Amino acid sequence: MNFLRSLIFYILFYLGTTCFFLLFSPVRFFNKNLVVFLASFWSTAVIKLSKLILGISFEIRGSDNIPKSGSFVVASNHQSAWETFFFGSIFPGSVFILKHELKKIPIFSGYFKKLGFIFVKRDKAFNSLKFVLRSMKYLTKTSKNIFIIFPEGTRLKPEESVEINSGVFAIHKYIGLPILPIRLDSGEYWINKKFKKKSGKIKVCIFPIIEKELNKKKFLSILETHFYK
Repeated sequence: MNFLRSLIFYILFYLGTTCFFLLFSPVRFFNKNLVVFLASFWSTAVIKLSKLILGISFEIRGSDNIPKSGSFVVASNHQSAWETFFFGSIFPGSVFILKHELKKIPIFSGYFKKLGFIFVKRDKAFNSLKFVLRSMKYLTKTSKNIFIIFPEGTRLKPEESVEINSGVFAIHKYIGLPILPIRLDSGEYWINKKFKKKSGKIKVCIFPIIEKELNKKKFLSILETHFYK
């Protein structure tokens, strides 16, 4: 049953995604508000399709911790592709900080550019960090933005853990943006790099925002506690 559900889902996902973005491919002629709407619509559609076909739903705990105004950074653990759709759905127009390899994905690259996504080269960590800080500082001056970052740097299995990348602390310290820690267990159901998915309810835990923490060790310890304990 899981195999059949997954097969139907991927047929509808790839067919629908291809048709949708081909239809709206002249993205360079669209204003940003339209691009934000289209990206949010697509992300929400994928989340709803995964619930309808795969039986993967979600439960949010701690939604009151989401700031009502101002720019902030969502710092989340990363277990699967599901959370990229999820964050694109609940935070429309958010700016993702992603690895450079994703920059030139066919069809999507134009949308990434319009939405202001920031891409980093992991083999050039110092230069990438400077670029991220410069880009985020500029974006926060021009408009209110929500940034999405995965400080683990890669997708992990639910039982795995890694040392948190300290770049997120630099963003917090030098730009002064509050950090909203989020933990999810999407990898239990949307199994990374596996065709077959499992039905179930993903738990999304939103923790109190970190307004100001100048101690790097304590800051990273807070994130590790939220992600792994």
